[in-house]
Parts: sequence; C-alpha cells; structure tokens
Amino acid sequence: MSETDLSRRQLFVAGAGLVAAAYGLAGCTVERPLDRSAAGNLVEPKIDGDLLIFNWAQYMDPQIKKSFAEKYGVEVKEVNFDNLEAMVTKLRAGGSYDLIFPSTEYVLRLRNEQLIRPFDRSKLKNADSLTPFYDSPWYDPNSEFSVPYAYYTTGIAWNTNEVKEMTESWNDMSNPEALGRIFMLDDFQEGIGQANLLNGFYLNTEKSDQLEVSKQTLLDQKEGLRGFSTNSVQNLVSGAAALTQAWNGDVVNARNQVDDPSIFKYETCKEGVPVGSDLMCIPVTSQSPGTAMLFMDWVLRPDNAYRNVMWNGYPMPVAGGREAFAELVKDDPSIDVDLSQLADSAMEFRLDSPEARQEWTRIWTEVKA
Repeated sequence: MSETDLSRRQLFVAGAGLVAAAYGLAGCTVERPLDRSAAGNLVEPKIDGDLLIFNWAQYMDPQIKKSFAEKYGVEVKEVNFDNLEAMVTKLRAGGSYDLIFPSTEYVLRLRNEQLIRPFDRSKLKNADSLTPFYDSPWYDPNSEFSVPYAYYTTGIAWNTNEVKEMTESWNDMSNPEALGRIFMLDDFQEGIGQANLLNGFYLNTEKSDQLEVSKQTLLDQKEGLRGFSTNSVQNLVSGAAALTQAWNGDVVNARNQVDDPSIFKYETCKEGVPVGSDLMCIPVTSQSPGTAMLFMDWVLRPDNAYRNVMWNGYPMPVAGGREAFAELVKDDPSIDVDLSQLADSAMEFRLDSPEARQEWTRIWTEVKA
C-alpha cells in the first residue's frame, strides 16, 4: 500500500469516528421517543440543512460528498454501521440520519414500520436512466420510498500470495491454507445463507432441522476463523485476512488501495450465489430530508455514478454506473452480476415471517457466542 493510500484511509476512518462522537452515535443506543409524524409527508428536493449519511464503510467515493458540499454550501458527514440490524436498531431508537442504505428486504420492513419517508421519484432529474427492473419492485410497489444505489453478489475474496488453491465452493471458507486468517461477514443472513447453500438447502430455509445442520456447519467453520467482520476491504488491505467472505465490489476497492492489484481475487461459489440490491432511503427522523433527496439525485448523476463505481467496484443501475462496471468486468469477469440474477428471488435474502427471523437470529447468536 502506498503512503498516500494509507493516509487517506486513516483520515477517513478517523473522521468517521469524530463524526460519530459529535453526533452521539458511538457506543450504546440511547432510547428516546420516536416521532413518526412525518412518515406520510412527501419530501421535496431542496436544501434544508446539512447532511448526515448512515452507510456501510467505504461504500461511496468521498469526492462525491465533497463536491456536493461545495456546490450547495452544506456540510456532508457520514457515520457507518456494521450490519443492517444495527442500523434498524438505531432508527427505532430515534437516531437522526438523513440518508440510509438498506437492502430490499429492509426497505420493506422500514416502510411497514413507518421509519422512512415517501418522495416523488419523478423529481429526481437523474432517475430517468434507472434500469426499469427497479420500477415498482416487490419491496416498494410504487417506487416512492427508495432509489436503487448498487447491486452485488456474495462470494469469497483472497490474497493469492497466501492462498494458492481455491475450489469455487463455500467449502473454501475452511481452506487449510488460510486457517486462522479467515473472516466471515458479520451478517446473520450472509453467514447462515452460505451454510445453507453448502448443505444443499434453500438459501432462506425456515426448516428447524435444516437450520440446525447449518448451525453445526458454521460452528465447524468458526474453528478456522480469525473473526466476523463486514470490513472486508480493510481486512484484505491490512493483511489481517488471507481469505474472507465478501461482496463483489470489495475486491475492486481493495485493489484500488494497494501497489499490486493482482494479489486479490474473487470467486462466486457453485453451490449458489446470493445476490441483492442496496437502496437509498430517507428516514422519518431526518432533519434535512430535502437535502437528502437532492443528494440522491447527485449520486445518480452519470459522471458521479461512473466515478463511484470505479472507486467502490459495485454496479449502479443508472447511466454512467453501467458503463463503469462494464469496464471493470472486462478486466475481471468474476465480479459480474446481471439483473437476471436479481430476478431469481430464490437467491435473494428474504425472511418473511418474524418467527423465521427470530430463529435465524438465535442460531447466529449461538454461533458467535
């Protein structure tokens, strides 16, 4: 890694910590009454204050935030969550954020709990080039609570200097060459999901006997883990991980931060490839919803979408983003994901019943204990 890249990343992480402290977002969640009174009010795109983004770490090119701040004369700050359950917990406790990045299933949950606000997508100038696949989807029938940000596959990334033999199987999560330096995503659906696929089960199985088998698979895999983490990029770049469960964009982001990008590779697994989408939504607790809506449009602008995809490696279903990802895939077909894969609902995480979610959560808690 170059000294310049190290400095950028250190400053980025340190800055996120300072923002968290300033907004009282670090540490435990403070319970407060949740005001849902704005839940039914349509958001209008206008500057109405500074912007606080709640997002995955290293999921957006910092230059996009900087250029928006300079153009509109506002502060743009970001804090990060480690997983989507933690994000939902913060929102339920009254945490005030202006823009969040949930997956499809979580959009549905947040909408049903009146935790996100509606808006008129037609007022987003750059939404015209969005792929029609995202028009009136199952989790947002009228396309009024979400705008697509990126889509992805889940697989395994590794350092080729340390791991030589890979089999395109979830069995590689126990690769003997990497034992003790393997990370599993700290996401209960991704963790249990790959175990389900490895055992030949439906990705979202709710059958107790099958889930117990997958629990044992996870416990066996745990013996070779260094830990659970969604910071796959940092783990690869720092050398903490020789191999990690990862999302396809992670390997591109990691390559952007080292002198020899060829050391990192990515595979999807023959037992099954989980796919998904992340969306942009405005929480009901937002203090600057109009600014958030303007920023969504800014992210969708073709030049910004192109820049963002080249930086983080995740395809965006909008003009500029599509072209950038096509360039990346040309150099590395393993990271490819097309919308026909997303249309296969059997490979998208979706737990419809509270009982199933509770059972999955119980298993994950016991595995990590």
